[in-house]
Amino acid sequence: MNQKTFEGYLVTEKYMLKIGFIIPSGKHNYEPFRNQPLTELYLLTIVEERLGDKVQLSMIDLRGIEERHSIYRIPENDVFLYSAATLSIDEISRIVQKLRSVYPNAKHIAGGAHINIFPEESATIFDTIVLGEGEELIVKAINDVMVSKLKPRYIQNKPVDIDIYPYPSRKFLPKTAVVDTGLLDGENTNLKGTAVVFSRGCPFNCYFCANKNLTFGPVRYRAPNLVKEEIEYLKKEYEIEALAIKDDNCIPFNKRFAKPFLEAIGQTKIKWRGQTRANGVPSDMVKLAKKAGCTDLAIGIESASPKVLKIINKQIDLDKAKDYIQFLNKTGIGVRVHFILGLPGEPDDIVKQTLNFINKANPGSVLLSLFCPMPGSEIFEDPKRFSVNLHTKNWDAYRNVFGRFDENEHPSPVFNYDEVTPFGRGMKNEEIIQNYEELQIILRDRGLNF
Repeated sequence: MNQKTFEGYLVTEKYMLKIGFIIPSGKHNYEPFRNQPLTELYLLTIVEERLGDKVQLSMIDLRGIEERHSIYRIPENDVFLYSAATLSIDEISRIVQKLRSVYPNAKHIAGGAHINIFPEESATIFDTIVLGEGEELIVKAINDVMVSKLKPRYIQNKPVDIDIYPYPSRKFLPKTAVVDTGLLDGENTNLKGTAVVFSRGCPFNCYFCANKNLTFGPVRYRAPNLVKEEIEYLKKEYEIEALAIKDDNCIPFNKRFAKPFLEAIGQTKIKWRGQTRANGVPSDMVKLAKKAGCTDLAIGIESASPKVLKIINKQIDLDKAKDYIQFLNKTGIGVRVHFILGLPGEPDDIVKQTLNFINKANPGSVLLSLFCPMPGSEIFEDPKRFSVNLHTKNWDAYRNVFGRFDENEHPSPVFNYDEVTPFGRGMKNEEIIQNYEELQIILRDRGLNF
């Protein structure tokens, strides 16, 4: 039997490399299991498809577990994988530190948004970092582990063809962590649901947003037949009746993509919700979305102030946005709007302006966030341009939602504005917090708080 060396141990060719993908606690989320680990499932599926019986794969799901107890839930593996966002990077770093003392021979490989934004900082935490889209890189890194040739970083500079990869298998999670209810509103609230992603990227460049994907060109959508295939899999294996589509824009702006995409979803007879742009979605595509099972749409308005929208490069027209929301209501699609308080250039009467917009547009619910300059955004990268002073790089503090369900949870901004800015008087943090809490209370009293 052929033999090979792995980390100093002589093992047979039949040895299966043990790989665990760690999902952090999600302690900043009120309901952490609503955020499906789709990236992690997707990458594990690809590794299994490429490496087969050479690897033994597991999902180490720490969601809902207090961080101080997480170490007791992590079994020994040869390799631990991570997909790190800014809010989770400090927790992940602490987990890695603990695991190094318990399993000193294990390798730690990480990718994700935060790793790509801060590669040098991240390289001090992990054995290997993955920069760019990770489908091919993760397989290469694991192959290199097997022959003791792991490199400190792997880089993908070109976009991948997302149609050549399988949809994420959910078998790495128990059924109870895949299927949930309450994803949709009203009469559909009890339908069994889960989350999906069918595209990659966003064509817009909002200065507050860290999700922009301008490096690899236009948005890529999965082929309609692959969209249908994944939904049918979820229906068959998990009896799914409802979907939360997590794409940045669930209705493509180009009819050439939108029509076959929506028709493919419609053929599955599934109910679904997603996120859409406030302006620019053709009315006939909205009607097609409704016909294809769409019950609810979320719309990022961000601010009721035209001045603020211009400063943050949110290229929407508020009057047209109101018309769009009213059109959705008439079409029978429920609407949730997203607002952010504390953005640069915000006027003193922002609460009044926001309520005026809500009263006229009449959405079904409102998700209110507090502005936080997230790494990767234009405002974080060039804070002085926006008169922003960052207080800390304690990434645990980079939150943007407070008090949604707990009125005793108070905001704690990680920045302040200059007293004088190019946009006028810089609002003080005490004023921003007061506005945020006042509006949150009003939304809660009206039953609009999401």
